[in-house]
Amino acid sequence: MESTVNPKAYPLADAQLTMGILDIIQHSTNYKQLKKGANEATNTLNRGISEFVVMAADTEPLEILLHLPLLAEDKVRAGNTR
Repeated sequence: MESTVNPKAYPLADAQLTMGILDIIQHSTNYKQLKKGANEATNTLNRGISEFVVMAADTEPLEILLHLPLLAEDKVRAGNTR
């Protein structure tokens, strides 16, 4: 099953960066630190414990993820990060 990438999802990671992201995800899974889903990402961003958020470009509808970059940016500006 091939998924299509929404043209709103920009910028996309290149192949080398994608491999690095997948490596980080694998390590976080091994250490049981991985949270999955938009709700958990929102909660960890609000609590200031997120260090890295990966968003999938083939999410349907993509709009459920579009608040995450704005929320992360607000937290960085407010100084609520680790």
